[in-house]
Amino acid sequence: MDVQPGHCWCCEKHLPQRTVSCSRCPVAVYCTTSCRDRDKVRHGAVECEIFQAKKCSACGKLGKTLECSGCNGAWYCNTDCQRSAWSGHKTQCKEIMSSVKQLSLKLRNPTKLYGDFPYYIGNIMAIDFLQLENNELSTDRVEKEQLTREYHVLSAGCGNLRNTLLTAASLPDKYKGKLNITLDDFDPYVMARNVLFLFMLVRFADTDYIASSLTTIWYSLHISKREYDLIKTSLDELIQMSAQQLHDATKGLVRLLDENLNYLNLVWGKWRALECQRDKKTSINLRQQRKVLFENSNQNIKEDRPLYLNRVNAKDKKEMEKWFEHGLFLPHETKVRDIAFDNPTLTAPKASENTAGNDVHSLLVPGNDGASSQDTTFVYCIQAQLIPFLDWDCLRVRENTPGSHSSPMVMYHKYVTNLFQKVKSLILQGRLLIHVSLANCFDFPNHHQALNMPNYDRIFTSNIADYDGIPRLLHTFKPLLNTNNGFSVIVTETMNWYLNIPAANTRYHQDSQLVKLVHDFCLDRTAPQVKGLTAQQNKCLIEYYNNCSYFLQYLRAEIMVGGLGIPILKEVPSFESVKKYHGLQMRDFRKGLNKLVPFQYRVNKRDLNVLNGYDRAVEWYLPNSNRQNPVM
Repeated sequence: MDVQPGHCWCCEKHLPQRTVSCSRCPVAVYCTTSCRDRDKVRHGAVECEIFQAKKCSACGKLGKTLECSGCNGAWYCNTDCQRSAWSGHKTQCKEIMSSVKQLSLKLRNPTKLYGDFPYYIGNIMAIDFLQLENNELSTDRVEKEQLTREYHVLSAGCGNLRNTLLTAASLPDKYKGKLNITLDDFDPYVMARNVLFLFMLVRFADTDYIASSLTTIWYSLHISKREYDLIKTSLDELIQMSAQQLHDATKGLVRLLDENLNYLNLVWGKWRALECQRDKKTSINLRQQRKVLFENSNQNIKEDRPLYLNRVNAKDKKEMEKWFEHGLFLPHETKVRDIAFDNPTLTAPKASENTAGNDVHSLLVPGNDGASSQDTTFVYCIQAQLIPFLDWDCLRVRENTPGSHSSPMVMYHKYVTNLFQKVKSLILQGRLLIHVSLANCFDFPNHHQALNMPNYDRIFTSNIADYDGIPRLLHTFKPLLNTNNGFSVIVTETMNWYLNIPAANTRYHQDSQLVKLVHDFCLDRTAPQVKGLTAQQNKCLIEYYNNCSYFLQYLRAEIMVGGLGIPILKEVPSFESVKKYHGLQMRDFRKGLNKLVPFQYRVNKRDLNVLNGYDRAVEWYLPNSNRQNPVM
């Protein structure tokens, strides 16, 4: 479900004039019959099952059917067929309804899964916020005004700059308008890093190396003197600025309030005070801290590394093994001893201090007990399971950086550097404007109203739904949607939905026909090796298991639960009512592809990415917008 329009569903190459379609569903298209055959089991087991016409559960007739609103797992030609099948179906139907009720009880008191560290590296791949050619610019005749209009995007719980960078760099050449992005994240460390990078991109725009240097600073454990001096100079200047001076210094790129800037200044001051020269005994010694952090990580993370390396091709595997040791991310191969400085921007307070129970802002300012922010120790803070190769889709990286590369690091470095170059050009044209907010995302609408900000064409909520639920998100952000754009969308994402539904997890089916299915299929070159399957390897099977019915149960339970100030429903809502929740319309992922973020990603084709295969994205739009929506 993550194939780009106009690409083959197997090899992802651009489709030729004559294509081969799936014989069972109206969605998948291939460049050749061999691609179709190689994808037969994967696609047939999941996507085809979701998209194809359904058989009547009573008479077996294939064609237009009505879905059972109770369980969403049976289909009927008409009410006569439904009545005739009810005696045999009612037990299963009532069991599913009961399961949704039980799930709603679990979701009322979710297990909080907060991380200890800021997300300087993301937990899912970068996305293009706009996808204009798949949305506003997808019609046959595009009005001239559409090519010059401004777009406004809100990224709540935004994390690092990867989505902003990809969106700005992906704007079509024919589009000449301005892009306004609001980055809202409660984490001052992540936001301090984002603003630092944006400032550096403008401050040193006249140098031919700034894009490459920023890529290095973003990801590399050690950096050269040139990169370190860039950081030091930038921090010295930023710490002295007011919000207005920062706005002017970035040529209007960055806008934020002085009260937010004060928190960023405290982070910048801590980075500036660190001793980073590696040959000094007082250096922060990121290499040792990184090693200890991995040694203290849980067993699953330790087991994942060799499994990850075994999925990478032989050439890349050797280089990736080196990367896990040295952590360098440079434009060319360099020996560790030749890189003289540690990277201060990869640090934050110790994990023991930065926990879910603390206000992260309080770690930067004196507390009620009189403790000084000077007592807060900044250390290496990248979670062991997060690697640079997760931030960017390796399929797109390879597509956009053709040719031979000495290592995945060099290939990725070139890709991100090219994105920075494109974004720098957009900034210098005055076409990218970024508003930075440190508000709690549920308080953001108040800030939005107080500052008289425009409404948004896109609202992205990261995976906040995992912690605060979909109803609360939709109630909070629906008033901020641009009602004059029929393509305006709220995107909700979840990474942990399956944890309360054992049957949705492939581990539950390890000894079932799912494993046999993959064992018996020899044409699928991406099929995982399942002999002697371990629990961790089992996630590779997710591409061969259709757990969509369980996700429907999750969505119904989510809406049933409500949220803070939103009443709990006494009866299980139908999926049809879920799709129309709170005056919004959910894009039905069973009837077509999402327009912005794939409903789910394939795991096995992305050897360099670390995906668990359970991430899901749902898109919600205003059904009565002033402009006609595309077919949903």
